[in-house]
Amino acid sequence: MAAPDSIPSKSPWWLESLVWSLAFVAAVALAAWLNETAREIVMQGLAYLFTFFSTPFVLEACVAFVGLCIVMAINHRRIEREGDGWVEMEIKQPAAEKDSAAGETEPSAKASEV
Repeated sequence: MAAPDSIPSKSPWWLESLVWSLAFVAAVALAAWLNETAREIVMQGLAYLFTFFSTPFVLEACVAFVGLCIVMAINHRRIEREGDGWVEMEIKQPAAEKDSAAGETEPSAKASEV
């Protein structure tokens, strides 16, 4: 297998998203810890989210979507590491080579070859 044209960068592209997500969660947790009203709102919101996502159709749809995202992320990482894996197939046409070497043949001879 041929090496990919460009070497994928090893930089952690996901690190910035992770840092911002953790900062948001930390800010909400800090607000909930310091303020009684914020704690009540956060707990009520989490209860509503749990109730919504545990309903039968939504639960299966969310699990399927998350599973599809995981498969796509794993496949993306594999393609970055190994390359796309495209193969070009050479198709030989023996009839065209035979016709060009032998010259012009009769149409009935061509029909019988097929």
